[in-house]
Amino acid sequence: MFRIDKKIIIILILSFLIVFFYWQNHTLQITRYELVYDNLPKGFDGYRIVQISDMHGKTFGKENIGLAERIKSLKPDILLITGDMMSSTINDEGAFFDFLDHFNKACPIYMCLGNHEQIASQLSGDNDRYSNFINNIRKKGVILLDNEKIKVKKGTDSITISGLTLELYHYSRRDVDYNVQNMSLTVSYMEAVLGKSPDGFNILIAHNPAYFQEYVSWGADLILSGHMHGGVIRVPFLGGVFSSEKVFFPEYDAGLFESGTSRMVVNRGLGYSKINIRLFNRPEISSIVLKSG
Repeated sequence: MFRIDKKIIIILILSFLIVFFYWQNHTLQITRYELVYDNLPKGFDGYRIVQISDMHGKTFGKENIGLAERIKSLKPDILLITGDMMSSTINDEGAFFDFLDHFNKACPIYMCLGNHEQIASQLSGDNDRYSNFINNIRKKGVILLDNEKIKVKKGTDSITISGLTLELYHYSRRDVDYNVQNMSLTVSYMEAVLGKSPDGFNILIAHNPAYFQEYVSWGADLILSGHMHGGVIRVPFLGGVFSSEKVFFPEYDAGLFESGTSRMVVNRGLGYSKINIRLFNRPEISSIVLKSG
């Protein structure tokens, strides 16, 4: 009677788990979207957007050349980055600098701030680090939209890209009632820092996806966010388990969300934050093609 050695079975199982966890944590997944809008100018029909988020020092290939080449292979018209390209308490921003060097301004790059950049800017004695980070990324081609708007043109047509910087209290305070303490993001806050939404087609990059309805009410047609790391561990049919805001099974964990004619893409991010594992949640590049209806 044929018998399989138990040691061989154990070795095979362990080998599979090692390969599986490596694949889950260190290989890139491209998620593709084709979004149709009736109000998209004809000149932007077929416009290719690539989004990345939440690098936190993560590298793919030597000096992040693997990430740079993978994005360039998508031939984007624009690269939008939705924050946390550095960690607040770890000097890991070199991974982002290396990526930018290899990407070499292959297309225009726009970025909004995440909570980790904001924390780094406020840490005592750490202002030089934050200033150096901002100066470096600008030299390498990043246009930072810190509560700013910019018009992007194709021929005679244009769209607006806005970058929202939320206050830190808009993130992780769960020990108080947001509404009672006036700590929730509001449309009036957005109008105070960004102004009213401009006429035409509007893209908003904002790190925290929790305020999807407020972004829609402000007037964003397409919102790009990150922050949630895909929920760290994803359960089939239930979604991401953990949010960065200490909430189980957050509503806006990853993927595409719709409200009326507005859409939000929540990128799962590239790296880790406090939990150094990803399960059924590979590092993600979002590839979005805009189509005119």
